[in-house]
Amino acid sequence: MTSFDNADFVVYSAEGSPFSVSRVKLQDGSLVFRDMFSCCDASNDDSSQVLELSEKEAELAILLRLLHTPPDPPVEFIRLPRTEKVKTHLPIRYDLSTAIPLPIIRLMRALADKYAIEASILKHLEPHLVAHAPEHALEVYSTAVSLGMPLVVNEASQYILPLSWYSQDEIKLIPTAISYHNIHRLQTFRVKALQDILLREPLFPHGYGTCPNHDDAAAIWERTALILSRKIESNSDVGGEMESLYYIYQSCSACSKALRAALDMLAYKCRRVPRRLDQLPNEDV
Repeated sequence: MTSFDNADFVVYSAEGSPFSVSRVKLQDGSLVFRDMFSCCDASNDDSSQVLELSEKEAELAILLRLLHTPPDPPVEFIRLPRTEKVKTHLPIRYDLSTAIPLPIIRLMRALADKYAIEASILKHLEPHLVAHAPEHALEVYSTAVSLGMPLVVNEASQYILPLSWYSQDEIKLIPTAISYHNIHRLQTFRVKALQDILLREPLFPHGYGTCPNHDDAAAIWERTALILSRKIESNSDVGGEMESLYYIYQSCSACSKALRAALDMLAYKCRRVPRRLDQLPNEDV
């Protein structure tokens, strides 16, 4: 028999496997268990010290462990200071090998809905969901919306790919029209902001540093920027795309210097564009 600390009650799985549990932990963590015990107390039946549930043994073990000993957070990586000015990729916050696997979190979510598990218990799952956000952003976002986890919602929103890249089945994961609209608004805002930055960032600001030997240098930059602006997605690395011009200017020190300064400024401005829902300006009503 599996036994938890301060056990004073027995719960059986669908296969008849017994679990010795703490009645207080079940009551405190689940509205459904609280109601069950309330009914049992009212009946004054000796059999009320035993509860048979429909969950399989493995699923019941996960549920009871969550209620008795909520998980510790996964190991968080130490973030080093930024060393490259043009670095634009997003940091991974947690060591994924120390996080609860996503299939287990899916099961926990279903059990949380069924047994009305308290938010104070589910809060322990938040960093584990965040750990999966870089690779499974849409599912993590949708799960966090359903469980009422705004911190995870905002964290996952920055990793979501352009919505048009997902299949219909994947889009169906998004639980509400509002949560879909929020991501659409974020991505539309980013595309417009990145386009504006790209088209307004000159190679030679106010003529400063203009190369006397290459009159077409600025025109090539502007033409490339115009073409790229029509292809920008919410996750585009604008600076990285424009850096492809470097091979054109590499033989000229004046043009190379101007290009590097322009790329650094472009990357800096693009990093300031909101990536997360909580960074967006308020929507006009």
